[in-house]
Amino acid sequence: MATLTTERLANLMASRAVCGEVAARLLRAFPELTKTLRLEENYPPADRLSQMAVERLGALAQAMVLFELPSLADKELQWASGVLPRNGVRYEHQVTMVRWFFEELRRFELTTSELALMHDLELYLLNQVRIAYHHAN
Repeated sequence: MATLTTERLANLMASRAVCGEVAARLLRAFPELTKTLRLEENYPPADRLSQMAVERLGALAQAMVLFELPSLADKELQWASGVLPRNGVRYEHQVTMVRWFFEELRRFELTTSELALMHDLELYLLNQVRIAYHHAN
C-alpha cells in the first residue's frame, strides 16, 4: 500500500524536469550517446534521450516504489544489458544515468524516510545494472 512517502517520491520520479536535466547532463558527459538516438524524429537530442531512457528509468523506479517491489527492475535491466550495448550504450552510461537520476531527486527537500527509501532503491538499481552487464559479457 502506498504511503505518503512513496506517493510523493513516485511523483518526483515522474518529473520531466528531473529526467530532462539528467538527459542533458548525460549528453554533455557522453556525447557519443547522440549516435545511439534515432533522431529521424524532430526532437533535440536531450529531449529524445530523456524520452527513451531517463523517463523510462523514472517510470520503472516509480513502479518499484509504488508496488514495493524492487525486483520489477530485474528483467528490464537484463533486457537492456543484452540489447543496448549493440547500440553503443555501455555499462558506464547506465550507471551514470541511475546515479544522476537519484542525485537530481535529492535536490528536492526530502524527509529522512524519503532519502532512506531512495538510497535503498538507488543501491538496488546500481547492483542490478552491475549484475546484468556482468552476465551479458
